[in-house]
Amino acid sequence: MERAPSKYQVRLALLVTDFLDRHPRLVRCLLRPIANAPLLRRYLWVGIRGFMGASAFDCHVIDAAEGEVDFGGVKETFYPSCLTTVMRETLVRRFGEEKAEEVIRKIAREAVHMEVRFGMEGRWFPRRFLAFAGDPSALEAMKADPDLLRLVSKGLALTNRFIHDEGGYGCIRVDLAADPIRITIDNSLSARLAGRSGRPVCAASCGMMEGAMSYMLARDFRAEEVECAAMGAPRCVFELREAAAS
Repeated sequence: MERAPSKYQVRLALLVTDFLDRHPRLVRCLLRPIANAPLLRRYLWVGIRGFMGASAFDCHVIDAAEGEVDFGGVKETFYPSCLTTVMRETLVRRFGEEKAEEVIRKIAREAVHMEVRFGMEGRWFPRRFLAFAGDPSALEAMKADPDLLRLVSKGLALTNRFIHDEGGYGCIRVDLAADPIRITIDNSLSARLAGRSGRPVCAASCGMMEGAMSYMLARDFRAEEVECAAMGAPRCVFELREAAAS
């Protein structure tokens, strides 16, 4: 057992934290900027930074290239990755590999469809710049207008950075101008979890792409993983096509 703090240290810590509790303006205006200073934030304890006014979001250290979101030594991809692994293993045991992947794809598709709808209805971008959402002719309109295509692509890249890249799921890039739409993921979380495989493993990513693009463009899309890092490819590559009418 490590040495416990002395009574003097305990009283000093209480004295300081009580003082900070009584002076929230000092914490907010002076200490929080110090706690979030780039040169200090990586070296201060999360608890110390919290008492200095830093929020949980302030205390996250994001390395999108490595797919890591660190919160004081806790990897924030731990829970979703564990959940994904347990869910996949359970479904494979119950239904077999192929059926399990379809179930995972459907869950991801419906969840992201809902998430994108909340974002569109919320405060992500000004309404005027979301006028294309839900319009089946939007993709053709964007391809016919290079400036509109570039602006929408930039907005999509920013959204992907917030949710996907900085969420620890891998760095995603979308080429809306390609036919079919081409999507790449470097350092895919699904591929990392799967390890080496003889078949593509990113069913969840396929479902996420289908859900997002189907909502935004009011069409039914189907994603196909044509290259997978788990199979030895340098990155995961997907092609997104409009699904054939059933």
